[in-house]
Amino acid sequence: MGTAGDGTDAGRVADLTQLADGAQFADAVLALLAVARRTRGRLQPLFEDVTVPQLVLLDAVQACGREGIVAISEYTLLSQPTVTQQAAALEAAGLLRRIAAENDRRRRVLTLTERGEDLLASKRGLVADRLSVAWASLSAEERSIAVPLLRHVIDLVSELA
Repeated sequence: MGTAGDGTDAGRVADLTQLADGAQFADAVLALLAVARRTRGRLQPLFEDVTVPQLVLLDAVQACGREGIVAISEYTLLSQPTVTQQAAALEAAGLLRRIAAENDRRRRVLTLTERGEDLLASKRGLVADRLSVAWASLSAEERSIAVPLLRHVIDLVSELA
């Protein structure tokens, strides 16, 4: 019995099917990235006091800011100079602060100010409200796999960068 890659007709068909499935996956991921960019633009009017990229950076600071700029850069897939520049603007706006790292006083880490935490929470709520319509349209089975599957796709796409 032929298997994929063994040179038999069944193997060639399996190889072609895998290529076609891979192409469909790539098309779907590219479509997801495109719609994410468009959605970011549509969400911007909700955020009169911060841009969507700044909101993403605030989220990263909350998630891993105490690990430093390198960790934030890896988390957001932004360059370290971009993170440093954006962090300076957010610090000037009173949304985050740079503090000395506990284990190395020469190194700086980032934390949210109370104002930054409040703003991030309120903006997350706005985004969640907008996405609740999409969530409600999913079946129970789709809901059970949606979040883990999206997180897995995020990890896969992150590895490509």
